[in-house]
Amino acid sequence: MKAGQWMFNHTDDGTWGTGSYHDTKEEAITEGKSYYLPEDYETLYVGQIEPYPTFVTVDADRVLDDIGENIYDECGEPAEDYLRDVKSEHEKILSERLTKVVNEWMQEFGYEPNFFKIVNVEPFKNG
Repeated sequence: MKAGQWMFNHTDDGTWGTGSYHDTKEEAITEGKSYYLPEDYETLYVGQIEPYPTFVTVDADRVLDDIGENIYDECGEPAEDYLRDVKSEHEKILSERLTKVVNEWMQEFGYEPNFFKIVNVEPFKNG
């Protein structure tokens, strides 16, 4: 799947997963016409693939809250304020570093999104 490739579907919304990815709209239309019978669907749709961004950001505030809660669960009251007074510039640095590591990890092990949205949807007559 590449950005800009075409697919076909029997509705103009919902999940598009029928058939192959095509480099041209005409190829997608041809496959759509051979896949669906005209008596089943008079109108079919083609649309282009637009991948979702693969870059994610990590919110250090949420990570620090999670760490603080885990430590509190383990240690109790003495850890009540643990990591509650992290300086904003330190939190920003942590967010940047965690974001970099998570995105590298996603790329290295193939956890980038493999789903997409369909744009530039156009109807065509099936028949």
